[in-house]
Amino acid sequence: NLSRILTEIIPSDYLYALGAEWIDGHGKTVTIIFSSSAIVSIISTSTLIWMISRSPQRLSTTHHRIIFGMAVGDILFSLSMASFNAMTPSDVDYIVWNAKGNQATCNLQGLMTTVGVGMSLLYSCSLNIYSLAIVKYNKTDYYIRNKMEPFLHGVPIASALTGGFAMLATQGYNSEFGGGCLAPVYDPPHCIGIEDGQVREGVEIPCG
Repeated sequence: NLSRILTEIIPSDYLYALGAEWIDGHGKTVTIIFSSSAIVSIISTSTLIWMISRSPQRLSTTHHRIIFGMAVGDILFSLSMASFNAMTPSDVDYIVWNAKGNQATCNLQGLMTTVGVGMSLLYSCSLNIYSLAIVKYNKTDYYIRNKMEPFLHGVPIASALTGGFAMLATQGYNSEFGGGCLAPVYDPPHCIGIEDGQVREGVEIPCG
């Protein structure tokens, strides 16, 4: 870890020279690939929701409602990845291509990522449990809808929101080297040599 080795403040000129090499090399390309893929995912998942809404059953079946929940989670996650780093705080624009945001946009991106991933994964578990109940245990639609379905939705939504807002309350959304906002501690290169809670001249977000 560079911050453990160095204790002196790194000059701004060196920071920008260090970051330019990464941005011009792979940073910009990786960001464009990730965000473009996220946009494709949003379009695909939105098409799935449209197909459900146009089907004769719409959201009247447990299966469709679980798929809808998974789709919402996927869209939240994909939205957090589709900004081409524009939601990343501009304080780290020397090392993150297209960083134009602030701490508020970073919090929003981190929250959408956490809630989206949590909902997608847990709704996938709900779909597996739903399928098991039908195929293995021959549960009726009435039993599933009234006894199981509240938990099949409640657990994914409640768990994802609880985890997401818990991280928000503990200031767990901070910019990362790659442009994401899931770092538990705000420790970019410009914070080397700066005490926690202090703000380096020329930036806005306190280190630590």
